[in-house]
Amino acid sequence: MVYRRRVQFYETDAQGIVHHSNYFRYFEEARGEYLRSLGIPYSRLRSMGYEVVLIEASCTFRKPLLYDEEVEIDLEITHMNRYTFTFSYKVTVGGDLRAEGRTKHCVLREGRIVSLPEEIRDRVLQGRSAP
Repeated sequence: MVYRRRVQFYETDAQGIVHHSNYFRYFEEARGEYLRSLGIPYSRLRSMGYEVVLIEASCTFRKPLLYDEEVEIDLEITHMNRYTFTFSYKVTVGGDLRAEGRTKHCVLREGRIVSLPEEIRDRVLQGRSAP
């Protein structure tokens, strides 16, 4: 899935480039839209008693993002097992790679790690094979 957004002025630092912390916000926005596109937005998961929790995050910065650039964030689930799943991200502007990231998640219910619910696993697997 590709998520598109435009860099806002408040996301930039004194040098006029996107502050590094915002990349993780972009990843979160893209993840939320991806899950929504599968019919399992965070709000639905929460109403089912589940919390999706971030357990690892990394980003390699290749080139800076600047104010008003239109950014594309290509994300995919690159790993999934019974308890965790991992998203990989490529951040580009006009096809130019600016950053690459990765986040790893688990699901909690009543404060404890649980295996991924079958409905969630099935929808994610369907989404991985969709054109």
